[in-house]
Amino acid sequence: MSLPLLSFSSKALRPAVGFDAYHALYATGADVTRTDGAFHAEVRAYRFNRMLVFERRLAGVGHDRDVARVRRDGFDHLTLHLLLSGTLVAGAEGEERRLRPGEILVIDTSAPQRNRCDDTHTITVAVARDQIGSLIPDPRAFHGTVLSQRVAGVIADLMISFTHRVEALTPDTSDQFGPVLGMLLAAALKGTPPGAEAVAALGQPDGGRRRKVEAFIEAHLSDHGLDADAIAGGVGISRTVLYRCFAADGGVARFIQLRRLERVRNVLRRRGGAARCGPVRG
Repeated sequence: MSLPLLSFSSKALRPAVGFDAYHALYATGADVTRTDGAFHAEVRAYRFNRMLVFERRLAGVGHDRDVARVRRDGFDHLTLHLLLSGTLVAGAEGEERRLRPGEILVIDTSAPQRNRCDDTHTITVAVARDQIGSLIPDPRAFHGTVLSQRVAGVIADLMISFTHRVEALTPDTSDQFGPVLGMLLAAALKGTPPGAEAVAALGQPDGGRRRKVEAFIEAHLSDHGLDADAIAGGVGISRTVLYRCFAADGGVARFIQLRRLERVRNVLRRRGGAARCGPVRG
């Protein structure tokens, strides 16, 4: 029999007190903010071997994990967020989208993310990376991917059934859930483009992000360590957003290479011009 790791409800608390208590509850994992509308939170969480299961009913609240927090807490697992009802805008930082009930959002906790909850009812399963690493070689590539009901219906059914029966499960039974979920997820992701269906619902448009990234690259073009991770961290966006901004250029690495070649050509042109003008000045 599994007992809740935690159980929280703001029902009996004044709104301000309830939010402060909820904020403290999540302080180690996310920056929690109030959003429009009345605040309400109910949370049940269960811990298993290499896995956490949450059922949450939330309203008037948002959660942010920026680059600094991701680096600080070192979380390293994959989470599946199943929206049962309500309005949830969530995803990789900078490319959040509005989910439809029945859809599942795939999140890698080693990358920035954010969400906004309005009267939402969700089930979340967080699985340790080593539980699914052999099935999904590069989970981070799918950070922010949204799986439709058609693709993820079986996974959703499994998550709902597991949550409803969680307190009656034996450790032996629950230990098999992670690997089974991993196999189903791997099958659902097969043929699904990384970041599929991710569209910007919050934050600045891609053009604004692109200009910020280009300015950062220009300022650090001579740095040997300039790569996707350095740019994402320096600008404060996810790698998924970064790749999308430079997809038409063949990727951010290709763009950096071309900018460096262009800088070298400019230097050579200037030196050539100086050489040609030398005799005239002499």
